[in-house]
Amino acid sequence: MEDDDTEGVGESTCPPAADRGGSSSAGGGGGDSHSYTDIEKEVFDRLMEKRIPEVVADPVAFREELRRHFERLPLSYAVDVNVDKAEDVLLHRRILNECAHPENRPIFHVGFLNCIPPSVDPQYNTQSISTSENGNCGGSQDSTLRKFEPCEGIEDLSLTGQKVVVDSVASSSRGDEEILHVHEIIFSTIDKPKLLAQLSALLSEVGLNIREAHVFSTTDGFCLDVFVVDGWDTKETDTLLQILKETAARNHASLSNPTNSAASERVLELQEKIGDSNIDRNFLQIGEKIASGSSGDLHRGTYQGMDVAVKFLRTEHVNDSSKVEFLQEIIILKSVNHDNVVRFYGACTKQRKYVIVTEYMPGGNLYDFLHTLKNTLDLPTVLRIAIGISKGMDYLHQNNIIHRDLKTANLLMGSDYVVKIADFGVSRNPSQGGDMTAETGTYRWMAPEVINHKPYDHRADIFSFAVVLWELVTSKIPYRNLTPLQAALGVRQGMRLEIPSWVNPQLSKLIQRCWDENPNLRPSFSEITAELEGMLRDHQASKGSNKHSKAKAHKKSQREAE
Repeated sequence: MEDDDTEGVGESTCPPAADRGGSSSAGGGGGDSHSYTDIEKEVFDRLMEKRIPEVVADPVAFREELRRHFERLPLSYAVDVNVDKAEDVLLHRRILNECAHPENRPIFHVGFLNCIPPSVDPQYNTQSISTSENGNCGGSQDSTLRKFEPCEGIEDLSLTGQKVVVDSVASSSRGDEEILHVHEIIFSTIDKPKLLAQLSALLSEVGLNIREAHVFSTTDGFCLDVFVVDGWDTKETDTLLQILKETAARNHASLSNPTNSAASERVLELQEKIGDSNIDRNFLQIGEKIASGSSGDLHRGTYQGMDVAVKFLRTEHVNDSSKVEFLQEIIILKSVNHDNVVRFYGACTKQRKYVIVTEYMPGGNLYDFLHTLKNTLDLPTVLRIAIGISKGMDYLHQNNIIHRDLKTANLLMGSDYVVKIADFGVSRNPSQGGDMTAETGTYRWMAPEVINHKPYDHRADIFSFAVVLWELVTSKIPYRNLTPLQAALGVRQGMRLEIPSWVNPQLSKLIQRCWDENPNLRPSFSEITAELEGMLRDHQASKGSNKHSKAKAHKKSQREAE
C-alpha cells in the first residue's frame, strides 16, 4: 500500500467515500499477515516473470505506477489480490486510469469466466480458467481472471465488509438449464453514496444474478466494483456489454452523471462560505516543490513579502469530490487559531487551480527531522515537543475537529523546537453527521478501530499520538521491519511497538494508555498535556536538585581540604 518514502510526506490520504448502501468486499483469506507479505512486490515480480511488455519496457517507472495504484485502494484490495492472477491488477489499473477522464464514465468491463452445472457448489473455482472479456476501457482481450477466495475468514478480517455470495440454484432464474455461464462485470465511476444499490438494480434489470460483489473506493473518489454473475446464457460478451450500457443510460442516468448536482451545489456552497479567504494570485510567487502527496503538491513561495507554503490540488485529481475535500480543509484552517496549528493566510478557489496558502515552516516536518536527518532528542526536548503537539490537538478536539491523519510527516518544525499541526485534508467535524468508518490516515499510525472500519471518534487521534510519542523517544520509524500492510494487520491483532526499557517509566505508561485497544481507556489531550507538563517539571526539579547537591558536595570537599 504505502512505501516508507511516501509516509514521510506531509499530505493526507483522502478517505473512501461515504456508505455506499450495501455490502462491500474485503476479499478472502484469514488474518495471517504472512499470507499477504508485500503484495505489491509479489505482483510486480510475477508480471516481470511473465514478461508483460509494459512492465519490462521500464520496470522502475512501472513499479512506481503500481505503488500508486495500490495506494489509491484500501487495505482490503491488497488482501483480495491473487498474485497468481497478477494481470488482474493491470486491468484494474487501466480501468481506473480510463475513469479519470469524464467522457469515459461510467466504465463497464465484461469478462466470461466459465461454465458450471447448476448442481455444483456455488463456491466454484475460477483459477486457471481461460476467459474472454470486453469493456470500454481498452477493448477486448484474452486473459485470466482472478480466483475469488472463499468467504470464510472475511468476518475475521473485519475490513470493508463481507463478500456477497448467492446460491446459484436457489436464486438463478435460469436454474433449470443444464449449464450456467458465469461472467465477471467490473464497473467504475465517481464514487457516491448508495451506488451499490443502483448497480444491483441495474444487473437485476438485465436478468443477471449476483454471486459475488467486491466493492472498493479509491482515495481520490472513484469506485472499482467487481461482480461475479450468472444469467447470461452465452460466452459472448459484446452484446451483454452493450445492453448494460444502454440500460444504465436509459434507467440509471445518475450512473452516467455521477458528479451530480448535489455535489456541484456543495462546491458552490463551500466556495461561498470561504468567500473573503481568497487571495490575489498576482501577489503569489511559486517556488520549488518541497513535498508531494496522494492528491496534491506543496511548494515554497512568497505572498506579499512573506515566506509561505503553497498547496495545489493536482489537475488529474480535480472532481467535485476532491474539490469538496479541499474546500473543507480551507474551512477548517480558516476557523482555527492556535500557536501549535499552522497559520492560514488564504486560498484561491475561483480559478482553475485550487490553492491553499499557509505559513512556511523552515524546519520541515518532524518525520524528516527524526528519520532523514537522524536527530535524537533528550527527555526535556521530547516533552516540550510532545506538549506542543498535545496542546494543538487539545485545541482541535475542543473545537470539535478530528485530524484523522496525525503523524510526524504532518507536524511542522519551527525555531526552538516549536511544532505545529498541519494538513487537514481528511479532517472531520463530527457535527457533519453520521458515523465515521472510513479507512482514513496512514497505516503505521492508524488506530485499530479505523483499520477495522468500525465507528470511531476523536480518540483515534490519541492512538496516533502514541505512535508519534514513541517516535520522539526512539527516533525510529514505526514498524520499520514491516510493510505498512503487515503493520496494519498486526495492529488490528493487538501488536504494538516495543518501548525500550530505558524510556522514562511515566512516559512509557502514558504511551501504552494512549494506544490502548479500548478507545474509552485512552486519556484526553487535556489529560495528556497535564501529565507531560508534570513530567517536565519533575525532570527540571530533579536536575536542579542534582546541581544543588553537587554544589554542596563541592563546597564540603573544599572545606575539608582547608
